[in-house]
Amino acid sequence: MYINMSKLYVQMAIWSVICVPAATSIFVFIGTMCEYGDAGTVPIFLIFTAAALALVLNYIKTMVYIGRMKALDDVCRSDDDGSVPMSQIAEYMHTTKEKVMRLKNYGEKKKILINLVYDAQGDRLILTDRYNPANAAKDKPFVGMACPGCNASLKIRATTTGICPYCGRSVTAPNIIIGQ
Repeated sequence: MYINMSKLYVQMAIWSVICVPAATSIFVFIGTMCEYGDAGTVPIFLIFTAAALALVLNYIKTMVYIGRMKALDDVCRSDDDGSVPMSQIAEYMHTTKEKVMRLKNYGEKKKILINLVYDAQGDRLILTDRYNPANAAKDKPFVGMACPGCNASLKIRATTTGICPYCGRSVTAPNIIIGQ
């Protein structure tokens, strides 16, 4: 795993504890302002509502980043040689390489992503717990295939084995010959 799960759970718990009262207070502040607000109290209610709204939006942003870090973790765990090209990660996550780098930097800053090192020369992520330069594969592409157990759509690197996230079945991707 390339996610520090204890750090992730703590961050999710803290943001959830902050967000629920903040979301509730938005409705309370707006309702109170509409019902009892006069010209002197409206700015105070607006300030509190804006602060609560900022907390809720930050919570949403954090949960989106956590979901994307989970997708990055899935890509890294399905790799067998310890070297994952950024272009393939970006393709798998349906985003750009720049957004993947921002996600990696955010995850490292929050100490959620671990064992990932960016190699600028090769434009790839090196998985420090598995990387062995002698066994490094040369740009194995992702293969789109259906899980034989539940027919879920999967993307797995060619000639590697992954686990279906839906049914838990072990799935091995075939070697793809391009140009036939």
